[in-house]
Formats: sequence, C-alpha cells, structure tokens
Amino acid sequence: MPTLRQLQALELIGQTASFTRTAERMFVTQSAISILVRELEAELGTRLVVRGRAVRLTEAGEHLQRAGQRAQREVARAVEEVRAGRHAAPPVIRVGAGSLSAATFIPGALRRLREEASLVRIELIDRPVTLLTDLLASGEADVVIGSTDASPKLSGEFKSELLLSDTLCAVCSAEHPLAGRMRASARGIRWKALEGTDLILVGRNGGQWRSLLLEQCARDHQLSVGHEVQLYSTALSLVREGMGAAVLPRYACEYLDRSVYTVSPLVSPGTRWSIYWVVRKRSAVDPAALSQWRRAVDLAIR
Repeated sequence: MPTLRQLQALELIGQTASFTRTAERMFVTQSAISILVRELEAELGTRLVVRGRAVRLTEAGEHLQRAGQRAQREVARAVEEVRAGRHAAPPVIRVGAGSLSAATFIPGALRRLREEASLVRIELIDRPVTLLTDLLASGEADVVIGSTDASPKLSGEFKSELLLSDTLCAVCSAEHPLAGRMRASARGIRWKALEGTDLILVGRNGGQWRSLLLEQCARDHQLSVGHEVQLYSTALSLVREGMGAAVLPRYACEYLDRSVYTVSPLVSPGTRWSIYWVVRKRSAVDPAALSQWRRAVDLAIR
C-alpha cells in the first residue's frame, strides 16, 4: 500500500516536473525522492514517472496522483476535526419499536432529531411487539418502544416507563355501513355498535392489541373476528377495502385520511391503550444522546 510520503512525492513531481524541485519542497535529497518513486513503482509493478530532460507522470502515475490528492485532503480534514474536537463518532441508539409505533410517531421523532441537527444516529428495528423484550434481553436494542410493559418479563437491570396511555377508536371505511352510525354519534360509540361487523384483529402473534379485542369478544359474544393480521398497515388496507372495522389507539387515527376512513372513539370501559419506553438501567448509550431521543419521542407523541 502506498505511503502518504510516496503519494506526496508523486504529486509534487506532477506539479514541478522535477525531482530536484520536489526534493526541495519536501526538504530531502533528490536521491531520497528517487528511492520513494522506485519503491512505489516496484510495489505496483508499473512505471509511474517518465524520467529524462522532461520529467512527467505516466497515465498510471496521473491516476495515482489524483487518488493521492483525495487521500491527502481527507487526512487534512481529519486532522482539523481532531484539533477541533469533532473526531468522535456520533452516538448511536438502537431502537426496537412495535409496528404501530414505527408506523406512526417514530418517523416524527426522527424528523425532529434531524431538524435539531442532532448528531445522534438512530438505528430503527421495527418488529412485532411480542419480540421487543427479546431484542432488549439479547442486547440487539438499547431501548424499545411499544405497547408492552416489558419490565416484568426481564431481570431487574431494565426499567419501564409509561410514554402514553390512550383511548381507543373504531375505524372503518367511509363507505362501510357502520360509518353512518359512527358519524351520527358525536361522543363516540360503544362496543355494542360493532356487533355484526367483522372485526380485524391485529397482532396475530400476541400483544396488548390482540388481548384487548379478544377480552372484549369474550365478554360480548355478538362481537366476531373476521380477519387476523400481524401488521397495522395490513389492517388498514383491509379496512379501506370495506372488509371490516379495526380498533386503533386515538393517536394512530390522527394519521388517517378522513376522506377514506371514518373514526369514532370507543366510550365503553376497558378501552385504554398504553405505550412504554423500556431501557437497560445501566445503559452503555451516552445519557445525553438517550435524553435527546426521549425528548424527540415525547414531542412526537404530543
């Protein structure tokens, strides 16, 4: 691999067309410059300099000279960054997020970081909510955000904080027969209004979303599940096509196009939805970076 000293010599030879002037610029002897070039040519197996009365670089020499110029600029930039204290790598936070959080407020939190010109870099790992605790336990994520209070399932080295406790809403297509009843009730509807409508169950593999709906179906046998899916986006596609109604947190409904979807709060008891922030108590992440990310999440939720 060529050294910076060799690349510098080659660049100056290209500029001055002289071994002598190159040696003067580098404060060494002419023979030292000749040795640098010969060793470089031997390493690469090709001639880089045409010697004689008119010294010039070969085509290969010119190609390497351009690469050397780029390398020296990069080194100069790095030196300036070190002198200015800007050499440290930006802090990275690996964030595990449930599908609903990842599809709603997480993008807004990422945008806020960018607008603040924050150096914090987020690596987003979107997974079904049931896999979030595994991400923490295995060390693949530094923090997880989702509709699961993970702390009871993990050891005492983790802590869980409530980010949001929200009401639920029923969502159907604007053309669905249920839409008229939903629009007619200003305060909201009760679970009973969903009887006879195919409900779209989200979170096939488990999670708070699935549990809420199944518990309600167990209390009211007139409620029925028409489709079971894993992802929030799939549920919305089925709703849009008039295949049934979904039950979503209120904040998630704020992202929906009201010309396509009809939304009504569920005013029955037991219709709360919780989002948690779970992190290792002795996290290796820079506390200031973690605080910036938490603030961005809080603002996005509001």
